[in-house]
Amino acid sequence: MAFLNKLNDIAKNIGDKAGDAIETTKLNSKINSEKSAIDGIYKKIGEYYYQLYQADGNLPEEAAAFCAEIDAHNVAIAEAKAEIERIKAENAAAAEAAPAPAPMPKAPDEIFCTDCGKANQAGTKFCSECGGKLASPGKRTCACGAEIVPGVRFCGECGAKLEE
Repeated sequence: MAFLNKLNDIAKNIGDKAGDAIETTKLNSKINSEKSAIDGIYKKIGEYYYQLYQADGNLPEEAAAFCAEIDAHNVAIAEAKAEIERIKAENAAAAEAAPAPAPMPKAPDEIFCTDCGKANQAGTKFCSECGGKLASPGKRTCACGAEIVPGVRFCGECGAKLEE
């Protein structure tokens, strides 16, 4: 019985500690919420005084200095935005003036796998990437590997419908 009583006491103690941890977490959350509310009020105060500064500039010297710092940051932001617009306009003008790049010609010594798209050396019969059967250059083949005669809509070997 003493053993069960000890287990009961340990479980109660753990439960109390877990409850305390939950309560502490709730209180820390409340503290952070209150701090966030204070930061919002600080922001409102700052915006109010900045508006007064913009209206007539009649603020205590320290507050006016903070407002002047805000003005300097706003000027830097406007300059950066103007530079972005200049770069965009320059790139747009260069894109209009430059001819479209010519498509890359297919190397004559390559054949592309119809299964995975991997480029293989001409003359190889199977893809080095997936092992799929490769078609000879200039010849059209079905997925089953049978050669397709031009103008045919269905494979004569497996009966699959062919894309034109």
